[in-house]
Amino acid sequence: MGLEWQKIIQSLNLTIVANWINFAILVAVLSWLLFRPAKEFIQEKRERIKSRIDNAQEKEETAEELKERRQEELEEAKDRRREIVQQAERRADEIIKDAREEAEKEKSRIVEEAKKEAEQEKQDVLQELEEQYVDVALVGAERVLQREIDREDHEEFINSFFKDLQERELDAE
Repeated sequence: MGLEWQKIIQSLNLTIVANWINFAILVAVLSWLLFRPAKEFIQEKRERIKSRIDNAQEKEETAEELKERRQEELEEAKDRRREIVQQAERRADEIIKDAREEAEKEKSRIVEEAKKEAEQEKQDVLQELEEQYVDVALVGAERVLQREIDREDHEEFINSFFKDLQERELDAE
């Protein structure tokens, strides 16, 4: 029995070794047939994912740069707007100042013109009154020369003269 057991054990050892060799060959063939394509697929997938991540990072950087550029442009536009508003306000102040100065000049001219017209009218009225006084004096002198005046006639003449003079002044007003 000892020898048989040895043959059995040897046979089992050879079978086990043969199975292990078959298993190793099977693993090598399967890994070459299955794992290599799977490994290549995984590698390609990794590269695509890395490419997408890199692409996304580039787009994010580009977007950030664009955002910063737009922010700068917005600030520049705000500065330009402020400057335009300030220029418009200064121009409006200048226009208002010029208009006030012009209005003040026009007012002074109109007042001066009105004063001149009033003075001219006053001179015209005084001239007319003077002419009326002369007319009245001439009429009075004419009456005196036409007749001889006694005291009563003289007083009546003077009263009539002043009454006539007052009526003319009232008519002139």
